[in-house]
Amino acid sequence: MNILVVLAGVADNRYPLHQVALDSEGNLHETGQTRRILGPFDEGALELALKLRDKSDAISVHVLVLGGANEEQLARSVAAFKPDSLRILHLRPCRPWDSSMTAAQIGAFVRDDETQPDLVFIGREFGDLDEGSIPVMLATELQLPLFSLAQYAEWQGDQVRLMREKGTRREWLSCSGTYLATVTNDRRNKLRHPLMKNVMMAKRLSIETVTQNTDEPGSVRSRELAEPRAAKRQGQCRMIDGSVQEQAAAIVDYLRKAAG
Repeated sequence: MNILVVLAGVADNRYPLHQVALDSEGNLHETGQTRRILGPFDEGALELALKLRDKSDAISVHVLVLGGANEEQLARSVAAFKPDSLRILHLRPCRPWDSSMTAAQIGAFVRDDETQPDLVFIGREFGDLDEGSIPVMLATELQLPLFSLAQYAEWQGDQVRLMREKGTRREWLSCSGTYLATVTNDRRNKLRHPLMKNVMMAKRLSIETVTQNTDEPGSVRSRELAEPRAAKRQGQCRMIDGSVQEQAAAIVDYLRKAAG
């Protein structure tokens, strides 16, 4: 069983923010000295994969680290946990504010890769510029069912079970097929400390870098973004009943009508 963990990292708030610049094409360039570390959702996704591997020799953990500032140091911090493979993924062009394009780029790379995942873990927010939409869109790109806000994973026989909590309830999913799970931080998925010998080995490790080039003329360039206009609230509140699927369909129908 192959588990793919997709990590973005976040800016380390213990250090000054690095220089971020945009070129004439609206592409992002990060310069200067900076620190990027795994965010709490990244850590949770990695730890769940490691916990499952601890319990089964049939598990292989493969990690993609998003390229960018401080990418090599970030990747080496992940290498200390000894994933079965580790690569730095560069997106060309890199426009992380465009969730649709970013998800399409990552999805295209995963689909074409030789190692096809049986389970994908990704933090519920993907980096500092994502509000939670990239993981959802990535599930759509990969045509995988989505299990959101996972907090815990375990083996039940030869199947993986994922768990999340809502209030006083626990919801469990037995993965009978391939799933993409977004992971939120929880005391049960707090990332372990790596062994010192593995940290030292990671410092000398040669890390593969791969690139996903995409020609996307319809993508959103940052220079095209404008400050949103304040809209006056109108209409009455409407309560939507039914199952989750029925509520989602009702919301989509409302938005389509509102868009004209």
